[in-house]
Amino acid sequence: MAQTSDHIKPCNIGSSKAHNRRTQEYLKRINKDRLYIRSDLTPQNSSWESSLMEGKDLTAYYNEIARMVKEKTGRAMQTKERTVINKKTGKTKIVNGSSPLRESVVVCKQDTTIDQLKKYCDRCHVRWGITALQVFIHRDEGHYGIPGDNATWKPNLHAHIVWDWMNHDTGKSCKLDEKAMSEMQTVLAECLDMERGTSKEVTGKEHLERTDFIIAKQKQEAELAKAARQTAIAAKEEAEAELLFVEGENKAKEQYRHSLDSEIAEKEKQLKDERKAKVDSILDSVGSLVGVGKSAAVEKENAKLKAENERMKKAFAEAVKDKAEERTRALTAEKQKAEAERDRALVQSRSLAIERDKAVRQLQEQKDSERQRISQAVSQATAEKDKTIQLLQSTLKTNREILDIIADMLYAASEVFKRAIDAIIHYGTEKYKSIFGNDEAADIKSVMQDYGKSMKQQQAIGSWLCDYAESRHPFDEIKHQQTRKEIADVANGAYDWKFECTRGGISL
Repeated sequence: MAQTSDHIKPCNIGSSKAHNRRTQEYLKRINKDRLYIRSDLTPQNSSWESSLMEGKDLTAYYNEIARMVKEKTGRAMQTKERTVINKKTGKTKIVNGSSPLRESVVVCKQDTTIDQLKKYCDRCHVRWGITALQVFIHRDEGHYGIPGDNATWKPNLHAHIVWDWMNHDTGKSCKLDEKAMSEMQTVLAECLDMERGTSKEVTGKEHLERTDFIIAKQKQEAELAKAARQTAIAAKEEAEAELLFVEGENKAKEQYRHSLDSEIAEKEKQLKDERKAKVDSILDSVGSLVGVGKSAAVEKENAKLKAENERMKKAFAEAVKDKAEERTRALTAEKQKAEAERDRALVQSRSLAIERDKAVRQLQEQKDSERQRISQAVSQATAEKDKTIQLLQSTLKTNREILDIIADMLYAASEVFKRAIDAIIHYGTEKYKSIFGNDEAADIKSVMQDYGKSMKQQQAIGSWLCDYAESRHPFDEIKHQQTRKEIADVANGAYDWKFECTRGGISL
């Protein structure tokens, strides 16, 4: 099951509206390296706004809160951080300024609805007195694995809730400690039908802002892709280096062969010149000594020497040719070996890429199959849940009708019951009434104790009394919640000390 969380911070009035409502000016100036919004998904976003915001924006509402604080406390609202000195100890401490408007960033699912988030807001209002003003679900934020490839799009599904964090009866901020903030996370998970995220006390991790989280994730994915790319490049460079080495060797060997050919030609020319000079010298000597008669023998010897010269030349050339061919064959074999190694590396690289792509496709198919299975299971569970809810609602309606009949009978027959109901109606319709009077609270407590033995039963009786009182005289939304809270305080014993004081003769 997907996990959820609620990160709350002071509301930035200057930017909240533009971001949440996706104004054109905002979309033009956002930094896409830190935040990416797909305009084609923006129509899937949804929102809700309280009637308290009718005809005004957050700035106007903030100003109304400032005026209310001034009227209730006689002091201007302290919004800046200040240093307070303890007169007894002399120690100083930093006191944060008031944040009358705060904003939640809630992690949600694709199918999370406004009604689910409103349910969460209502429970927070009843439990801690904070009031939701605006709710926005954003389904168009996220990032790409591969830029521009929608198949690699990874959405960042979340919602924004703007809160009124003030108690309008006292003019003071609602005080929620760490325990209360932790309880809010549990309530959120119940309302969204998601798993509660692990607290930072357990993980030791600090909260990352939305854009910082996306950047960190993109950086991790980019580093993995870079490492794979560098491995492939290194393999390619190694193969190319081997090829260049072999080609260099071949070139050097070819140059050496040409050098040998030049040297052989030079030696042959030198030998030819020396032999010609020697023969000419012999002929001159013989001619002068023996005359023409013996020139034929000299010419015969000369022809013999020429033939020997040609034979030696041919034999030497063949030897050089054989040596050059041997060296060429060796170099060719080495080149073929290097080319085979290069081809093998390239084939292996392509094979690895194919295997990687296959693994990615299989993983995606597995994810799609799992997503479809989960969707079917959720749909089935939702249908069963709706059926159960309808049955319970029908039963509840019948029970409420019976309870209303009983309440009508008690209202007519019991003076204490009548006074308790009238006290609740008076509280719920009186705009500035913040607590019950002693006699009113005593009557309500008496009815709770008459029909409920345990505190849990008395709390249930209190809810019944509220419902019946409101059926006789409807309350507005704010007084409805305040009345239920005050009735709960009576059931939980918050007024018991007043009863003790009254019985002891102390009038309050």
